[in-house]
Amino acid sequence: MSAVTAKGNRLPRYRRRRPVPAMVLLAVLGVLSVFVWTKVFSSAADIEEATRCNPPKTPPSAAADGQQPVVLGQQLGRDALDRTDPVPPGRVLVRVLNANGQRNQATLVAEELYSAGLNKAGDPANDPIYPDFDLHCHAQIRFGPAGAGPARTLSLLVPCAELVRDDRQDATVDLALGERFTDIKPGNETKKVLTTLKEWGERQPGQEGGQVAEAGRPPVDHQTLNRVREVHC
Repeated sequence: MSAVTAKGNRLPRYRRRRPVPAMVLLAVLGVLSVFVWTKVFSSAADIEEATRCNPPKTPPSAAADGQQPVVLGQQLGRDALDRTDPVPPGRVLVRVLNANGQRNQATLVAEELYSAGLNKAGDPANDPIYPDFDLHCHAQIRFGPAGAGPARTLSLLVPCAELVRDDRQDATVDLALGERFTDIKPGNETKKVLTTLKEWGERQPGQEGGQVAEAGRPPVDHQTLNRVREVHC
């Protein structure tokens, strides 16, 4: 009997692999990736919607001293300051306003912000823009062109606040408390970022109005800053 025809010495046949399992795997991965990105976009849209505030329903009236009435500025998207560098907390001048009618809340929140290293721009007061205490959201951070950096820092402590840019000429920021506001509860990463900003600021030349020295930028990347603000609102 020939060796090549012996039962125990037959050469193994070449088995062709079917491409179906690989195609199925690719299809499953494609579906999963679409699902993940859909969830990401949906979450971003949900947070944007949750932080949106209602415009004031009461038209502003002229002040008794003849000054122009205070009006709400431009309501911005949640990512409006994503490319803005924050300033050290000690360079943030903030005033807390009561726009929800909660007694003494503005005073308590102001003390929490001062404890976090921010400074006082004015005494807590009722919000002149929402005199009926009908701000139906978490809060608003209001700032002018010179206060973008301070507003960015404040947004790390109040990540669910809507950003509002107005025409004020100084670098002060207002925090108006809405009906859905609870308290200031910075997480560990937020505290770490604020500490980094504080230590960096102590090594920089003194700047007025919350302006950051041009000699350097804070050693905190924007990806980290955005992650700090990724919270459930």
